[in-house]
Amino acid sequence: MIDFQIKICGVRSEADVHACESAGADCVGLNFYPQSIRYLAPHSAITKSINEAAKDAKIARVGLFVNEPVAAIRRVQDALQLDAVQLHGDETPAAARQLIDAGVAIIRAIRLSTMPQSPEQIQNAILPWADLPVTLLLDADAGVKFGGGGKQLDWPSIAAWNLDFPRLPGQPDWILAGGLHCDNVADAIRTSGTKRVDVASGVESPKGTKSAELIQKFVAECRQRGVDAER
Repeated sequence: MIDFQIKICGVRSEADVHACESAGADCVGLNFYPQSIRYLAPHSAITKSINEAAKDAKIARVGLFVNEPVAAIRRVQDALQLDAVQLHGDETPAAARQLIDAGVAIIRAIRLSTMPQSPEQIQNAILPWADLPVTLLLDADAGVKFGGGGKQLDWPSIAAWNLDFPRLPGQPDWILAGGLHCDNVADAIRTSGTKRVDVASGVESPKGTKSAELIQKFVAECRQRGVDAER
């Protein structure tokens, strides 16, 4: 399992990594989904340089995949020695189990409706993964785009789920994603009760291009809300 508090997903340059380091973010996401505006070719020189920059900065590195074969994910993992793999598509628990058995830490994106939901509805979406040692990332369902679209979850629904279905001892805290940005992340943390957050489009200007200023502001808002107060 992987432990971090603030993940900046979709970095595309060493400068992005340095901005994350300067701001105090402790995790970056490398997006290996070809249809994403934030796509990085997994075996390219730029990906290698970004990965090495993050490793040197002691920032956790997560590779995001959407519906890739397990063998392809393993090849990227072996080449980059990522800290975790994020499964963000329609991957099965069986595929995740193969990766876990190979020693790969897994973040599983649970794509939820942006409409209010009952705790039971949210838990039902999670149930197929409940017996696996995966870290849950709650994200807004963006349809065929598979995330990164700036859609926001219903945070009171998440809070009610967290109250009714608390994590068991030894299980990692879940991660909140979906439409977070500098102006709403403090409210998101306060309302949902999350201790871990993930942002992509919310720290970009224009879309697809990370802003060092927005990364700095986002992390500062998280720290002021005490996103890692219990760590």
